[in-house]
Amino acid sequence: MEVLTKRLINNLINNNIIKKEDEEIYSYGFNQIVFVALNLITTLVIGVVFNKTFESILFMFTYIPIRVYAGGYHARTKLGCYIFSVLMLISVCYILKLNLLQNSLLIIILSIVSSGIILYLAPIEDKNKLLDEIEIKVYKKRTIRNLTIVLIVLCITLIFNKINLSSCIFISLLCNGIMLMLGKISNSVRYKYSK
Repeated sequence: MEVLTKRLINNLINNNIIKKEDEEIYSYGFNQIVFVALNLITTLVIGVVFNKTFESILFMFTYIPIRVYAGGYHARTKLGCYIFSVLMLISVCYILKLNLLQNSLLIIILSIVSSGIILYLAPIEDKNKLLDEIEIKVYKKRTIRNLTIVLIVLCITLIFNKINLSSCIFISLLCNGIMLMLGKISNSVRYKYSK
């Protein structure tokens, strides 16, 4: 991906489309676009394979807005992140395919527990993205806002008895809670061994 990005950027510079001093900015932007596109295509492919296309998209739309601000465990490389995300989405679609979560009360209880974990732990910083006091407050507020929106969507799916969609949203909350706990553990271990 880096080689292709480098070639593209060099072509743009050679054709006077962008300036040499902007090379790093465009390189970062193209890498991000390719990474997002790859994740979107992968999400759609996994959804199609499991016949859970809408659910896989719903999962990502309810998982990512919380994850971005809540933080938690992060893989060390983009490839590691991608593989971890693929495995997580396959697991989610597999669980949804099995129809294990068909009880509204259980979904409500587990969603409350997962939301409590998110509210208690968020935000969890990463060694590559340390947060100052102001960022912690801002990220906490944004986590709460996005969690509230997701919970409203969850309530709507429960009211209209769309249990499969409710299960999908609950699993996104559960995954966020798990990522926060893993991030907390990872930070504790890193802090312990950095002394």
